[in-house]
Amino acid sequence: MRAQLLAYLTTNLTGTIKPSQELPWTEGGAALYTKNLRKVYLDDDTIEQAELIGTLDDSDINQNITTVAGFLSVDAKNRNADLDTALTVLAAARNVSTITNTFRKEFDYTTSIDADRITYEFEYRFYTLA
Repeated sequence: MRAQLLAYLTTNLTGTIKPSQELPWTEGGAALYTKNLRKVYLDDDTIEQAELIGTLDDSDINQNITTVAGFLSVDAKNRNADLDTALTVLAAARNVSTITNTFRKEFDYTTSIDADRITYEFEYRFYTLA
């Protein structure tokens, strides 16, 4: 699902904040997203299986939860003019039409401030029947 999200973000993030094709690796002890401001980094998909409906005859209905973590760091002192638009686009990406067969799509983010950077850590979650 990372590929579909990246395609959507590449098309729709048209301001100074752009997606990176790289994974959010650590280089020289620092995460790339803290070095490269205004770049959106998406991690690889992680898939977890959980019981959705338990049955008496052990034919349980399970769900797969695919999670894609993402990161964006921006300058805390000089706010990007298009930051609000970029955050709206990031949230809207959960509804990308190329991600199908899901019964729930979620997006949320948290912010943290470190020195002169604001980092947005966000997560997409897609639920499908297993």
